[in-house]
Amino acid sequence: LIGTWSWAPNRVGLDWFLEKVVPLLPAGVTVAIAGRMDGPPPQVPANVRFVGRVPDAQGFVRASRVVALATKGGTGVQLKTIETFEEGLPAVATRAALRGIDAVPENVRVADEPRAFADGIAELVAAERAGGALRLDGARFADRQRAALDAGITRGLAIFAAAAGTS
Repeated sequence: LIGTWSWAPNRVGLDWFLEKVVPLLPAGVTVAIAGRMDGPPPQVPANVRFVGRVPDAQGFVRASRVVALATKGGTGVQLKTIETFEEGLPAVATRAALRGIDAVPENVRVADEPRAFADGIAELVAAERAGGALRLDGARFADRQRAALDAGITRGLAIFAAAAGTS
């Protein structure tokens, strides 16, 4: 996981992940959590480590077997979700982490319940350890996002032009 944990919506997701998901992870799955946190990090089991701020966030994410997108609050499109998908990385995401995403890549598992989230992580970690076949070319996702943005802008301009022409 990576984020600014001093921001309340991110912290809600982190706390949910640590309290509800981590205890369900199989032995041998370790979790690295990067990012700024106000005050000391919470007590966690031995398979979880806080690494603090990292000099290269993209490098940290790329080095992960699986990205946990444990968003449970907030609004808007999640930048870390977009970046994870553009990198083609395997991930487990809550529905809240997928706000604004209409096509979820095939190497992403969607789970809002702790057991399903933990199972998704375990499945993807095992697949990555077996050969990393779940990493995709993220350019397809980026291209789809650009095409959707272009289509939305075109629709908006057409509506604007029609309204301007009738005034």
